[in-house]
Amino acid sequence: MRPDSVCFDLDDTLYPYAEYARTGLRAAGDRLTARTGRRLTDELLELYFDDGVTTGTFDRLVERYDDVPPSVVSELVAAYHDAEAPIEPYEATVPVLRALRDEYRLGLVTDGRNGGGKLRRLGLADGYFGAVVVAPEHDTSKHHPEPFEEALGSLSVDPEQTVYVGDDPRVDFAVPNRLGMGTVRLRRGRYADLDAPEPRAAPDAEIESLDELPAVLGSAGSVLDAGRQGEA
Repeated sequence: MRPDSVCFDLDDTLYPYAEYARTGLRAAGDRLTARTGRRLTDELLELYFDDGVTTGTFDRLVERYDDVPPSVVSELVAAYHDAEAPIEPYEATVPVLRALRDEYRLGLVTDGRNGGGKLRRLGLADGYFGAVVVAPEHDTSKHHPEPFEEALGSLSVDPEQTVYVGDDPRVDFAVPNRLGMGTVRLRRGRYADLDAPEPRAAPDAEIESLDELPAVLGSAGSVLDAGRQGEA
């Protein structure tokens, strides 16, 4: 059975999250300079990209300096997510979305904060997705069925007619598999080396670049059938 709809994750599926992080850290560095006079942008980038401190980055930085108040952390987090610098999608993203939108109903389900802002900065906010669900804005996450069900309802499609494309085996496939959707993993980005935590979280198919997706969908009976077999 060929799908009627394709839904996508956003971060590291349609664009490299590292670019969002880089622009956000630069914006946070500018805010810190304005607030304290400290010029620590390079140190922030080093913490995140070289030292691998990708959570609590601002807390770690503030701990190093007695004259930087902990209260500034919330301002830096806001500056990080409020950055407006353009970010670029993967090279294949726009051509693939343009090709697919003529044949499928397209949706997007993301756990990432500020999903709408990311889409605007990527140039993907208009003309591609019939449904956009940013799970944190609904106090939920992709660990739960509600974001996927909302997207399916907005697109007026059944889960059995839909393929979900994501990159993170920890959150992207278990619930869509349970709902009866087909699942495709883009194995790149931050989680490329992670294996599925359990068999129920394994995707039905894997690709290394988005430009492989149309061919997978064109023979997507195999993807959707794999999902059905996984339910049996």
